[in-house]
Amino acid sequence: MNKKMVASLAAAMVLGIAGTSFAASNPFVDVPAKHWSYDAVAKLANAGIVDGYGDGTFRGDKTISRYEMAQIVAKGLAHSDKANAEQKASLDKLSVEFAEELEGLNVRVTKLEKNSSTIKVSGEARLQYEDFSDTANGLELRTRIHLDGTINDQWSYYGRLQSENNLRGESGDDKVTMDNAYVKGQLFGTTATIGRFDYVPNNGLMIDSTLNGVNLEVGNVLKANVFYGKDNNKDTWGADEDTATKHLEVTGLTLNYDASAATALTGGYYQFKNKDNDALNNGTYFGSNDDTRKVWEAGFNTKFSKNWALNTSYGQSDADTEDKAYYAEFAYKGADQAEVGSYGAWVNYRHLEANAAPSTTFDGPYAFDSQANGGKGYEVGVSYTPVLNAVLTVKYANLKPTTDGSGSEKSKYYLAQAEFFF
Repeated sequence: MNKKMVASLAAAMVLGIAGTSFAASNPFVDVPAKHWSYDAVAKLANAGIVDGYGDGTFRGDKTISRYEMAQIVAKGLAHSDKANAEQKASLDKLSVEFAEELEGLNVRVTKLEKNSSTIKVSGEARLQYEDFSDTANGLELRTRIHLDGTINDQWSYYGRLQSENNLRGESGDDKVTMDNAYVKGQLFGTTATIGRFDYVPNNGLMIDSTLNGVNLEVGNVLKANVFYGKDNNKDTWGADEDTATKHLEVTGLTLNYDASAATALTGGYYQFKNKDNDALNNGTYFGSNDDTRKVWEAGFNTKFSKNWALNTSYGQSDADTEDKAYYAEFAYKGADQAEVGSYGAWVNYRHLEANAAPSTTFDGPYAFDSQANGGKGYEVGVSYTPVLNAVLTVKYANLKPTTDGSGSEKSKYYLAQAEFFF
C-alpha cells in the first residue's frame, strides 16, 4: 500500500470519528454554491467512490466549506482503487483544487505520488450461449480490453479492443475491432465526448449502438445530451450487416430529469438519415422511398423500495406501419461483480414493432430472430455472483410476431452467459 493510500485511509478514519469537531473550528470559507466541485462530488457519490459526511450522506443541497469538501475528497482518495479513469481524473482535479486543505489533513496529493503509469488496463470476457426455438443456436466468446488514460486534469482517453469469436467454428464470424476510441473532457461549459463511443439513450429501448461522432452533455438535475455522427454499425433497422455498405447519419437529443432521489424522467428525439440513398435488400434502409426516419421516446426509472425498481419507456418512429415500441420491467436487487453471493432477478413485458427501433438493447427482441416479424411477449431472468469478478446470467423470453401475416405462433428465446472481469 503506497503512502498516499495510507495517508488517505488514515484521514478518512480520523474524519469519520471527529468530523464534527473539525467543522466546529473550521477556518475556511464556504465553497460557492455554483462551484464545479459540487457536481463532481455528486457524480462520485452516485458511483460509490465518496460517501459524503460521517453518516454516509452527501448533502448536495447545502453549501459547505472548503474544509468539509476536503474531508469528502480525502474519503474519495481512500477509495480511488475502485474508480475508473474518468472518476480518477475528477478526483485529481478535486485534489488540486483543495490541495491546501488536504495538506492540512496530511493527505499528500503531489504528482510524484501518483502512479508511474498514466493508463489503466482492465478487461472482461463473456461466454454466451443463445438459442431460438426454431432457428440455429450460437456459442460466442467476446473479449474486451479497456484502456483508460489521463491526458490532463480536464481530459481523459478511453479505448476498447473487442474480439468476437464463434466457438462453433463457422468461418467469417471471428473479428477484432477497436470498437471504442474517444477523448472526453470539458469544452465550452459542456462535457464533450469525441470519437467512437457507445450510445444507449435512456433505457436502450430504441437505440443501443456505437456512434462515430461527438456528444455534448450539459446540466445537473436536468441533463441534456446532444449528439451527431454516423452509426458505426450497419445492421440498424434490421439491415444485414454482411451485405449493407453504408452507415446512417444520426442526430439526437436526450433529456434526463432527476425528479427525486429515486425517480428519473427520460426522453429523446433522434433522426436517422441515409445520405447515400442506396437500396438495401430490394428497398431502402427504411422499407420505403424515404431517406430519413425520425424517432422519439419517453419513459421513467424509479426505485420504489430498497430492493425493487421499475423501468419503463415508450417510443415511436415516423414509419407508416409497425412504428411503436414499449416495455416495462420490474427488477429485484442485482448481481454485483465485487460482491460474492449478490444476485438479481427481473421480469419485463415488451412490444417491439418491426419499424420502430433502430437497434434495441434487448437480447432476442424479435420473434423467430427477425426484426421483420416484430416481437411482443415477456422475459424473465436471474443473475448471480458465485465468486469475485464473475457473474452468471440466465434469461428466457416468450415472443409472438407483431406484423400482419407472420402468424400467431410463439417463439422461445434462451440465453445463458458467464462474464469474467479482470
